[in-house]
Amino acid sequence: MHVEEEIAEYMRKELNNDLIGVDISRERRVLLIIKPEALRRAVNALKSNYSDLRFITITVVDDGLDFEFLHHFNIGSVIVTLKSLRAKEENILESIADLIPASTFIEREIADLFGIKILGHETRNLILTRDWPEDKRPLRKPLMGPLPKQARPVAEALISTGCVAPISRMMERKRESAGLSKTPAFTFTEDEDLREYHGIVRDTSLSESVGFDWKRKKLRYR
Repeated sequence: MHVEEEIAEYMRKELNNDLIGVDISRERRVLLIIKPEALRRAVNALKSNYSDLRFITITVVDDGLDFEFLHHFNIGSVIVTLKSLRAKEENILESIADLIPASTFIEREIADLFGIKILGHETRNLILTRDWPEDKRPLRKPLMGPLPKQARPVAEALISTGCVAPISRMMERKRESAGLSKTPAFTFTEDEDLREYHGIVRDTSLSESVGFDWKRKKLRYR
């Protein structure tokens, strides 16, 4: 077994369901996709099993809707990356500075440039001045998704109800006063059909890719 495969197998056993995926398609590279709440557990697992573990850096990618965190380590000749994803509304990253002291400065840099709160780390300004505006972080994008503004109401209605346009409450009342149902006879007016439709939307990751919030039944960035 190659060292990349050995590392991946060890982490599968250590993390179980907290390990979402593994990519070892490149030589001397291991990408471990983990649940964000398992970050410290994953770092502890690597640290306890590999005495030659070395910290490289942390990369943050702001994709508009989410923060992608990439924690890079070196084990022998192999680079191991822990990848986790958090919604930007959460705006947090757990610190590993107590486990890996070398991460202290990059965590402070992340807090400065992205405005992310580092949990468990009393970060002080590293790059920016103390009076720097919270809403003007140099590398932080506004909360935004792939759909243009004019398409967002249609997308919300299509995902939440199966209709291509929302039905206002006023229109519902007018239909009821005329002796009609609240909504026209669209494809998904039956609860069972709508649940099946929502299942398809979830399974295809459509709602995730456009940034739909199932609890609020709204796009996260409207």
